[in-house]
Amino acid sequence: MRLLRNILNTFFIIGAIIGMALFYMGHKEVGTYIIIIAMAFKFIEVVVRLLKLEDKN
Repeated sequence: MRLLRNILNTFFIIGAIIGMALFYMGHKEVGTYIIIIAMAFKFIEVVVRLLKLEDKN
């Protein structure tokens, strides 16, 4: 599950960077949607972490 969490965090970070870049370059609506989608990946990662669905290695 650690690999899943790392993948979800990677999608979040990349999405947040792209969303912020678009937001500040003038495409505010598109940037906002991308940031919201990136936040969904972070929420999923947090749920996995809080429910302790990861292996005990």
